[in-house]
Amino acid sequence: MQFILHENAGDSQIILQDEDYHHLFHSRRMRKSESLYLRNGKDLNLYHYTIIEINKRDAKLLLQETQTTPLKNPPKGHLIWAMIEPKNIEKTIPLLNELNLRKITFFYAQYSQKQFKLDHKRLDKILKNSCEQCGRIIKLEIEVLPNLDEVLKSYPNLAILNFGGESLTQNLEIPLMVGCEGGFSPKERGILQDKRIFSAPKCNILRSETAALYATTYLI
Repeated sequence: MQFILHENAGDSQIILQDEDYHHLFHSRRMRKSESLYLRNGKDLNLYHYTIIEINKRDAKLLLQETQTTPLKNPPKGHLIWAMIEPKNIEKTIPLLNELNLRKITFFYAQYSQKQFKLDHKRLDKILKNSCEQCGRIIKLEIEVLPNLDEVLKSYPNLAILNFGGESLTQNLEIPLMVGCEGGFSPKERGILQDKRIFSAPKCNILRSETAALYATTYLI
């Protein structure tokens, strides 16, 4: 763990509870007067706290020092990803966060199952844990749009990862779209026919989450 991500980091005093409390004081068995480093995920500051009180269900921290740290590796790249089964997204999200992807826009494609709904609270927890482990300061941004039409209104200059396109061998500065299981429907291919198409050279057929990982390596 590089630091603790806590929304109130920067306050003069903080009360740690729940998962953070159990991890630090039950698993790691930290003691009073020891130091902790926290970030809030909103600024570039690293906050140095001292543990001043440990109770049965929470612990109190006192701010000692604030250090501004430069963002040496700013997140880059925008992936547009057709909705797939949430459990597969949840497995892939921390990997994309580690790869320093800036943003994902999810949307419901024709082959996306409409009952799939993202648990944003759970995703936020997954990203929090990922940032604490890999040291990322600003976590991956998540956006959800209802359909392809709304995606095209917001990001008309996007490109597509699909079969039959040019080799994806360069870092892209525009959003890159990945389909869901089954790919794009005939109707969607017609709508997207004027967009730039890239392909994964010398690859087998990729699952949606594998394609998302592959695409991300060309967006950063």
